[in-house]
Order: sequence, then C-alpha cells, then structure tokens
Amino acid sequence: MTFIDLFCGCGGFSLGMERAGFQCLAAIDFNEEAIQTFKANFSKKTLVLCKDLTKFPPAKLAAKLKVNHVNVIVGGPPCQGFSNVRQVDAANHGSRVRRDKRRYLYRMFLDYVAAFRPRVFVMENVMGIQSAAKGKFFTLVQSDARKLGYRVHSQVEEAWKLGVPQKRRRQLVIGVRNDFPGYFPSELKPANGASGSLTLWDAIGDLPPLKAGEGIEEQDYDLVRRRDFLATRSATAMHYLNNVLQIAKAAKLTAHRARPHSDRDLRDFARIHEGETADAAIARGEKMEFPYDRNVFLDRYTRQHRERLCSTIVAHLSKDGLMFIHPTQNRSLTPREAARVQTFPDWFQFCVNLWPEWLMCFQNPSGRR
Repeated sequence: MTFIDLFCGCGGFSLGMERAGFQCLAAIDFNEEAIQTFKANFSKKTLVLCKDLTKFPPAKLAAKLKVNHVNVIVGGPPCQGFSNVRQVDAANHGSRVRRDKRRYLYRMFLDYVAAFRPRVFVMENVMGIQSAAKGKFFTLVQSDARKLGYRVHSQVEEAWKLGVPQKRRRQLVIGVRNDFPGYFPSELKPANGASGSLTLWDAIGDLPPLKAGEGIEEQDYDLVRRRDFLATRSATAMHYLNNVLQIAKAAKLTAHRARPHSDRDLRDFARIHEGETADAAIARGEKMEFPYDRNVFLDRYTRQHRERLCSTIVAHLSKDGLMFIHPTQNRSLTPREAARVQTFPDWFQFCVNLWPEWLMCFQNPSGRR
C-alpha cells in the first residue's frame, strides 16, 4: 500500500503511516530544514522534495515517480491561517482577522487527490479551521472533495485518547473514493496495543536533569536513572517508552539541550508552582518581574505538571518556551522532551544546526496525530 505525504514537515505523518505498514513513495515540503530532517530519518527509496506546492503540479511528481496512482494521500496544509492562537501579525478571528493565502493551500492538496486518485485521503488541521472565516474553508474542503468523487467525513481527534501525553486536539477530513466499497470505523484507537492514560512525566521522567543553557547535542543515557524511573511507572508508561519512543533503538540521547533564559525569566519561573500559570501565581500574591498584562497573557508563563498532560506543543516554543516550563527544573522543555511528548522516537534525528528554530520540524506530530 503506497502513499504520498504533502506538506510533510519532518515526517510525523509518514512515520505513523510507515508504522502502520504503508510505503511512502514521495514527500514534499517547501521548508529546507524540515526536508533535511525527513531525509535523515526515512528510506532513501522515498522521493523527498523541497518544493513549493503552489508551483509544483501533480504532473511533475507523476513524471518523477513514473506512476499516476497511489493508495493514500495524507497531509497537513499549514495551519497558521486557521489557528486560534495566532497573534503575531493579526488574528484569524474577531476584529483583527486578515486575509491569509495559506488558507487556500488545501486546493493544492486536492489537486494531487484529483491527479493520483487515491482510495483514501486524510487531511489534518487545527480546530480553528471550523470557525475561521465563519467556517468557509472547512466547508470548501469538504464540498470540493465531494466534487472529485469522494465520500467525505470530518472528525475531531483528541490526542490523549490515542496514547499521546499532551492536550492536542486536531481536525481530520477523511475522503474515501466513491467506487471503493465499504468504510472504516470512524473512531480511532491507540496503536501498538497502548492502553490507559499517559502523563508528561511518563514521557520525559527518565531524562537527565539540566539547568537552563546546559546540555550537549549527543550524550549517553543515564541508564541507572532510567532503571529507577521505570520501576516506579505503570505498564502503560513502559509501553510508551519501549514501543512508541523505542528508547532501546537509540544508542545516544540527542537534542536534550536546554535553551538559555534571562535571569529575570528564571526568577519568574521559580515563583510559579508545578502545574500553575503566572496568572494563577499572581492571583495568590506573587509579583512577577516581567511586565505582565493579565488581560492578554493568562498563560504566558506556565509550569507543566508531571502527572498531567503536557500543554499542546506550539511553534513559538522555539522562540521562548515560556509556556512550557519544566515541572521540576527551572528551564523550558528541551527539543528531545518536546519530541517525546509528540511521539517521535528517540532514534529520530533533528538537524543540529536548526536549534533554536528546531520546532519548525515538528509541524506534523507523529503517528498518533
């Protein structure tokens, strides 16, 4: 069973598909760093292209592959045009809404569906696609796919129900070609026999402690710490580490480096209790040094809690990490910790020269989506 991954990022969707037994024929993204990471982790038999899909039509890919049909097409067109948390240059909702060309990239995805006629396609995006522009694009994706001869079904997936230790919720749009009989259950279930709930500590508790600014790109695991940690965790946690993160397949621990923080930030971090936001700390009497507007930044600083789900990993973690303060250490999460929360296995390598822009590689979360 073959598939194409569009807007592939570093390969989270492809990783999940290959674990499910599919073969990736081609993967395309316009971000060079993400493509470098994809190439470092997947078979050289996969055609991996750094291309702008608005300028690279399906016919060109078909000519390179020498095939004009695949079983499945998957992908996640850029979500910034729909995100509920977008604030930098405008917003996707309310009075600051603005036109964003990225909202139309779903058309490139459907152009490939029309050309390669897969039996099934799966498009993933953020929840904001339902409401952005009053639901215009959410409706268009589905209606345009139906015109191509597909039965279309949309569903929301909550990652923590699928064995992922974070609060991520995502919108799936699934199309099944009209002449393909039958259908598959719409309720997804955890893969690899996973069961029970996971916490942030299940995913990262065995990793060596660091101070802000500490860590090297490649180091030995602390096997004694790992042994002692596993002795305290549930069978579900051990399954996650051994079968999902595949810790035994990685000879070295990589990307476990803590970004530096200013002394002011570190002092503010220390004022926040485990599982608490800065807003909650202020409410109980703490005074933050950061000029903090409680009407805007309710969760600008958030210390995660060991025995709860991690907050949804977002792209601006690469810029400051203030919403992702480690539960017990006075720093933000490292790239490896964030990767583990997203189900990327420990053997998955991220390009060293990308840090601190490393989260660009995470635009597609791993197999459990």
